Amino acid sequence: RGGVIFAACFSLLPSSWSTGSFVLGFSSSPAEFTGSRRDIRRPSTTCRSPYHHDHTAAIVPNPWIWEMSSTTTTTASTTRLEASPSSLSAPSLIASGDSWGNWMVLLGNAALAQVLGKTTAVGRLLGPPVTAMAMTFAMATCRILPSGGTPGASQLQSLTLNLATPLVLLGADLRMKAIRQCGPLLLSFLYASMATLTACLLGWKYVCGSHLTAALGKDGLIIAAALMAKNIGGGLNYMAVCSSLQASPTAIAAGLCVDNIFALVYFPACSFLASGRVDPVSHEGGTTTKEAGDTTIDQPTTSRISVDQVTNALFVSAALLWSGQKLGGRTGALPVCTLLTVLLASNKFAQRFVTPLQASAQVLGTVALYVFFSTAGAPGLAVADSVRASVVPLSLFLTTLYGIHGLVLWILHTVLGGAQGKSQKDQSKLRQSLAVPRLLCASSAAIGGPATAVALAQAAEWESLKVPSLLVGNLGYALATFLGLGYHALFSS
Repeated sequence: RGGVIFAACFSLLPSSWSTGSFVLGFSSSPAEFTGSRRDIRRPSTTCRSPYHHDHTAAIVPNPWIWEMSSTTTTTASTTRLEASPSSLSAPSLIASGDSWGNWMVLLGNAALAQVLGKTTAVGRLLGPPVTAMAMTFAMATCRILPSGGTPGASQLQSLTLNLATPLVLLGADLRMKAIRQCGPLLLSFLYASMATLTACLLGWKYVCGSHLTAALGKDGLIIAAALMAKNIGGGLNYMAVCSSLQASPTAIAAGLCVDNIFALVYFPACSFLASGRVDPVSHEGGTTTKEAGDTTIDQPTTSRISVDQVTNALFVSAALLWSGQKLGGRTGALPVCTLLTVLLASNKFAQRFVTPLQASAQVLGTVALYVFFSTAGAPGLAVADSVRASVVPLSLFLTTLYGIHGLVLWILHTVLGGAQGKSQKDQSKLRQSLAVPRLLCASSAAIGGPATAVALAQAAEWESLKVPSLLVGNLGYALATFLGLGYHALFSS
């Protein structure tokens, strides 16, 4: 349903382009292209883009009649996929200038990955988002899509990344009532987040900071900060940090590729450790349906989705993105948008308006993230050199991250998490938070995001941890971008 809704939103774009009055400007800075005219059916449009840093007039070509040439120039943020001259001149099944063809393949991969990620052994191991990225990477490598990225992929990536930020975070309610609903899992998540933060501080300072700088230049610290944000929040935070700090597309893809390899080991390990363990509330002598103190959870359901709610969710997201752009400028747009969205979602007086939108926003935001991961594989083999140059230092950094993360949680559970046989009344909240199921869900929420944590709780039949896992995962989404930017500021100074 979410895919149909999102596709319907995209279907509105051609009519706007054909009038010559619409500019796709959700990126932190628009691209200016100069190309060769192949088939003049509609005139190009001269417009003054509000997102351009010097507000000079830009020629915005109609994507149906222009094809990029070797004279391509751009002033866009380097986080956007850029087509190289060699990739544009080499033949591919879908031409570089065929925007709708590129969108068709990328959206198709996002849709197919959801099926393969649930029905095949490899798909279940990778997960639907990584499956989508791998499929696109394979198609770009096999010349079904142009290797090196295309303007169409860049537009789709920028649109989905920016829209996903406010849509997903509309569910990030940080009021005390919502925080209490997390129960002991909130403390577990704080342990997991501090473990990731500690690992990244040690990893950059004492293990591989100089090696990452040697391999990726200034992008080395940016990718380290983005990986820290990703492993406290999720992929949304990884891209928000990269976009704000203007990392190169090849460095972004290299970081994602290596991190996904480590995730292939981490998530099966979590599932193995979770197998055979009972629900922690049942083990502690409480009810098995909800966490202690969680009595009024109102979880959005997809049955509440309606046309007006979808429209309102998109309007609110666009308004938050516009506000973030105006207040934060080119590089601060997404962090400011994140802050504004969390403030809105946590505002008591806005709940009457925001709560009905959360189900629609969650579906649309999840779809946008799937499509974004599909576009992340668009460079194909163009990122091979970057991956080869950085695979060793990135592997060292991530080995430190995952290793210390797990070690800290294991030490906390071993040293402070004893006395598991007592009743809930006799146990302290500290010891409850160090129960293995809670630590696994908290770690999964930090490393993989709320959806991964909820999936783990469902697979292990930990009914009391499903909703709290979603809440603490949203807390990670809300905070991780700012932690990543602070980490970069600490070491760049």
